Amino acid sequence: MIYEHAVEEYPDECCGVVTGDGKGVSVVHKCRNIQNELHNKDPDRYKRDAKTAYHIDPKEILNIFNDTEKNGLKVIAFYHSHPHHAAYFSQEDRDMAMFGDEPSYPDAEYIVVSLSGSIINEAASFKWDDSKKDFQKRLIV
Repeated sequence: MIYEHAVEEYPDECCGVVTGDGKGVSVVHKCRNIQNELHNKDPDRYKRDAKTAYHIDPKEILNIFNDTEKNGLKVIAFYHSHPHHAAYFSQEDRDMAMFGDEPSYPDAEYIVVSLSGSIINEAASFKWDDSKKDFQKRLIV
């Protein structure tokens, strides 16, 4: 489902949240990337468009978090795509995942999908390693 979402949104970045019960994935929430809207309204603040950045609508993510808590689930992963770029965890990705010196969701994985057109090049997951105080890469594809 994540790969299909990446292809659907190409050439823009896709983004979303995976929630579950810890025993298996329950729901993949395909979110709307509002980066183009932000860029068009304020290009000085939001310098990049959706081809190289993503921003989940705050109302949408709040609804996902509320439903997740209400249903006794937890956030398993956040994901986004990198059209025409490798599946790496950029400094911006890291900054968005952090709250000060700690990750906002230390148990969540951060999945990045690299694609060119409808071809998935690779996907990687990045998970917080408390002993290294950094995210560690795990290749998925």
